Amino acid sequence: MHSKVFSIFIGYRFSMRRYLLSILLFGLSLLSYSQTDSTFAIPPDTTGGGDFSYFYTEEERAKYLNYKPIIGIGTGVVKFHGDITDSYNSNPYMGNNGINLSISRDLNNYFSVHFNAIYANLMGQTQSLGEPLNFKTDILNGTLFLSYNFYHILRKPDLLISYRRQRKLIPNIALGLSAFNFASKGDLYAANGSKYHYWSDGTIRNQSESPQNELSSVLLQRDYNYETDLRELNLDSLGKYTKAAFAVPIDFSVDYNLHERVILKFGTTYYWVFNDNVDNISSAGEGTRKGKTGGDNYLYTYVTIKFDLFSDEKEVFEDGTVMLTEDMINALMTEDEDNDGVSDVWDQCLGTPTGVTIDPNGCPLDDDIDGFANFQDKELLTEKDSITNLEGVKLTEAEWISYSDTTDAIPFELICDYYPSMCYDNPRDRYRNLFVEIPEKFAKLDTDADGYISIEEVSRAIDEFFNMTSSYTIDDVYALTEFFFSQ
Repeated sequence: MHSKVFSIFIGYRFSMRRYLLSILLFGLSLLSYSQTDSTFAIPPDTTGGGDFSYFYTEEERAKYLNYKPIIGIGTGVVKFHGDITDSYNSNPYMGNNGINLSISRDLNNYFSVHFNAIYANLMGQTQSLGEPLNFKTDILNGTLFLSYNFYHILRKPDLLISYRRQRKLIPNIALGLSAFNFASKGDLYAANGSKYHYWSDGTIRNQSESPQNELSSVLLQRDYNYETDLRELNLDSLGKYTKAAFAVPIDFSVDYNLHERVILKFGTTYYWVFNDNVDNISSAGEGTRKGKTGGDNYLYTYVTIKFDLFSDEKEVFEDGTVMLTEDMINALMTEDEDNDGVSDVWDQCLGTPTGVTIDPNGCPLDDDIDGFANFQDKELLTEKDSITNLEGVKLTEAEWISYSDTTDAIPFELICDYYPSMCYDNPRDRYRNLFVEIPEKFAKLDTDADGYISIEEVSRAIDEFFNMTSSYTIDDVYALTEFFFSQ
C-alpha cells in the first residue's frame, strides 16, 4: 500500500486508542477526586524533591511563602567574663536577670535575620587581684544577627512549604554585630558616707587596718549601692575612656514550634567585646589593678517566646499531603489559560482555540469520533470505522486506487543508490540511522529484533494492556505511542 495510505491508517488507529486512553485517565481522575474531602490536596511527592512546579510558578511560590516579621519577648541570665568575675562564674545558668525583645524575619527556608535588644546589668566582685573589687553597670545591647538553621541537611527542601511547618525542633546558629553603652560604678562607700576598708579577718571597717585602729574602727556592712563612677576616679590614669562598646556575638539556639504561629526558643549567646574597660580593670593598669589582655566578654542564656502575627495563612504539611489554603484552591480552580470555561486543573485539552465548542472535559467536540475535531473536520458525519484523509473526509474508492499507484516509488533494491547515507556496509544495519534507540522498557516489544518498534508491535502491546495481560501502566502506553511517532 502507498505510504500515504499507511500513514492515514496509523493516524486513525492511534487517534482512537489515544481517545480511549484519555477517557480511562479522566475516569480514574474523577474517581480519585471523588474520594477526597472538601479540602483540595496535592498528593505527596514520591520523588523526594518536593517540586510542585506543575501547579505553581516561581512567582506564585514566592507569594505563598511571603515571610513576615516575627516578634518575640524573653528572659535570661547574664554572666560576665572579665577581669572582675561574678559570684556564679562557674554556673552558666545563674547570674543577673535580663530581658530581651526581638524581631526576626525568614529570608528563605535556611536563613533569617534577627534584631535583638537586651536590657540587663553586668556586675562582678572579686579578690583575685589582691584587693576586693566590684562594679555594676546597666546595658542596653542592640544586635543584628544572621541565622542559619541546617534545614537542607536535616530534611530535603520543599519549594512550597515553609520549613517551620515541617519540623518541631529547629537548631540554629547565628553570627552578629552588636553595640552597647556602659557606665560602670563601684560600691565603695557605706550609706553613712564611710569608705569601705577590708580587713584580713574578713570584716569591713571605716578605717584602714592597723593595730592602732583595731579598737577605734567601726564595723560596716555593704549596702550594695553602686554610687561611685569608676571612670571619674581615673585610678589608672586612662582619662575619659569611651563608654561605647562593640561586640561580635555567636548564638546557638533551638526553636520549638508550639503552634503554627507560636515558637519557643532556647539559646545561649556569647559576646566577644572589643572594650577592656567595662569593669574598670584593664591591661593598662599597674600592680594589683593590672588586668588581662582582651575584652570584657559576657554570656547570655535565655528563653524567648515568638509570635508570627502578621503572616498570611500558609500551607500546612500534614500526613505527607500539602493542604492548600482557600485562596490557593480558588487560584487553582479558576485559572483557565485558553478561556474555554474549564479550569486548567481539569482541562484535558489545553490551548483550545477561542470560540470552539467543547465537551465537559474541555476538548473540542468530535461527533463522528474519527479523530478530527468538528472545527477541523471537513466531513462531520463520517461513517464509523471509515478511513479518512487528513481533513477527516472518508476516502473514496478512486482515492484508494490512486494511493495504490506506486509508479513514482523508488524500488527497494535501489534505495542505497539514491540515498547512500541511509545505508551501511552490513545489510543488517540498513536504515539504522533513521530510528531512535528503543528505550529499555520497550525493548521486549521488538520481537523481530530489527531495532524498530513497528505498528503491529505497538498494536499488540496496546491490546495486551486493554486485555489486562500487560505489565505496562497507562503512562507507559502513552510513552510507547509517543516513542513510536518519534521514530
